[in-house]
Amino acid sequence: MNKQLLSTTGLVLAVILFLSFNIVTNGNLKSARVDLTEDKLYTLSDGTLNIIESLKEPIALRFYYSDQVAQELPSLKSYAQRVQELLEEYQRASDGMIELIVINPDPFSDNEQRAKQYGLQGVPIEGETDPLYFGLAGSNLLDGVESISFFQPEKEDVLEYELTKLVYKLSSSNKKSVAVIAASELEINGQDYDPLKGDILSDDGARPWAFMSELRQLFNVVFLPNDIRRIPSSMDVLIVIHPKEFADTTLYAIEQYVLRGGKLITFVDPYSESDIPEKDPENPMAAMVYSRSSNMAELFKVWGFERASADVVADRKTAIKVDFGARTGNKPIDYVLWHAIPSDQLNSEQAITSQLKKIEVATAGYFKVLDGATTQITPLFSSSNEAMLVDKRVVQFRNDPLGLLTKYQPGTLSYPIALRANGAAKTAFPNGVVGTDGKMTKPSGHLIESKQDIDVIAIADVDMLKERFWVQLQDFYGEQIAYSTSNNIDFLINAIDEMSGNNGLISVRSRAGFSRPFDRVLALQREAEKRYRTQERELQKTLDETKQLIARMQVERSGSGEELLNSEQQQEIAEHQTMVHKTQQKLREVQGNLRKDIDALDTQMKFFNIGLVPLIVALLAVITGWMRIRKRTQGRTSSNT
Repeated sequence: MNKQLLSTTGLVLAVILFLSFNIVTNGNLKSARVDLTEDKLYTLSDGTLNIIESLKEPIALRFYYSDQVAQELPSLKSYAQRVQELLEEYQRASDGMIELIVINPDPFSDNEQRAKQYGLQGVPIEGETDPLYFGLAGSNLLDGVESISFFQPEKEDVLEYELTKLVYKLSSSNKKSVAVIAASELEINGQDYDPLKGDILSDDGARPWAFMSELRQLFNVVFLPNDIRRIPSSMDVLIVIHPKEFADTTLYAIEQYVLRGGKLITFVDPYSESDIPEKDPENPMAAMVYSRSSNMAELFKVWGFERASADVVADRKTAIKVDFGARTGNKPIDYVLWHAIPSDQLNSEQAITSQLKKIEVATAGYFKVLDGATTQITPLFSSSNEAMLVDKRVVQFRNDPLGLLTKYQPGTLSYPIALRANGAAKTAFPNGVVGTDGKMTKPSGHLIESKQDIDVIAIADVDMLKERFWVQLQDFYGEQIAYSTSNNIDFLINAIDEMSGNNGLISVRSRAGFSRPFDRVLALQREAEKRYRTQERELQKTLDETKQLIARMQVERSGSGEELLNSEQQQEIAEHQTMVHKTQQKLREVQGNLRKDIDALDTQMKFFNIGLVPLIVALLAVITGWMRIRKRTQGRTSSNT
């Protein structure tokens, strides 16, 4: 009786203690969080916290979410909970400066009307009569409004960056000023672009490159003509893109801006894929000899480095797979002139690149550090140590992607593709510059050396700014949604932020994208292709030559003209056809061997991931059970004795 009473009392006390513990922890430890994810996806980054802490005026975030419409979409409900929890973290960290308002926009209500006015998108859901709203609208005291029209689950890896960028745009009343100068051939700013409307004036004109839109969201962007004679000192950063045959007056203006303390980011290129010449039917060779190169050799020299003018970098280790149609058998191959540069080839000690995952470049050049440089040269990202150099004329006059792959010989050097130069520098124009009157003049304020250490970032590739190398656009119910495929634009914006002293978004932006490629599989695939591609190409060449020989023989006629082929010709053709069949069989074997090692590795991975772990668990269970039985048996034996 006493034991039963004690047991009941203990159970009641346990329930009371459990409830008390939950009440206490819920009231006092509500804000406590433990983030066990490898990349701390549920923890606000330092950059986000810095931006939130710097808020001087309150902002309101209105989270519109149609909870009832999303009931039959469990994955979207889970993501909506993730978004709301992250927004609550923003509110919690703001110390009252951020107000979070969660709104369920019922159909035909004022809330739905306001959601539409904010630019939020109502998405039709199959089986539901009402649209689904899942977006965010933010506002500040100055009636500034920013919005995210719809939270795409596919973009979860950039969720914090998108939210922090929205907060930053609402809080930042003093945006940095960025000037852009570019070669007219690229039409980077579009054709007849109207900066007030944010669009081109004519539907027939070329649209601005997508990175310009990214810049305009965060900075005050001014597009300058490429014949400008003086860069305004009010510009925080100057970006020069593809300075192709710029006049000395323009180069002088750029240099004097740098010597006065201006920050410069320049993109040059030995062979720009984006600089496509116009076709001239009367002179088809004009396009082939058209120069796609750009450089600022005079300025680079006094800054302590140079861009090698004749070569482009080939790198099998970081090659991007490209399908060139018939030239590669309608199959994607490693194009050794286009590179996806991984994080271990980015400078981990520079804030600009320390947390980026991947940068993609195309037919990029490289830089050399000059002896006696007065500046400190720091590589920002480089090729692998297996890269080789290819004369750009090979690409310009006869680009053979498969030939480049099969003839590739790994090197032992790593080539800097982007670098940063800091330090004292002198002018490349000590006597001034030739004016419009043809006379050498020294404009007012002419500097012969830098007032302070210069700060220049140079990249030996222009094409990395083109959309195909950093973003993929998809249509989402009539709206173009951009998905980043690399950190190219993150690199550019990080560089602007770093050089202008505005580091708020760098750490947040750098966290975007958490894909982890199967490096072992990729390395194995490269090795397999290295072994088999040459053999495959030789067999294909033999096959093509044999087929051509048969075709030529079949059109030959005998001397009498009565029969199409004589007996000797027929026998020879039969022998060649037999050779064709044997060659095709060998070719299929080689193509099959190309997948053999990869399939074997795939089988091993499936075994380890699917079969091995359950086997280990089962084995542990058997061992544990055996040990328990043995222990019980030993206990009974000892008690009997």
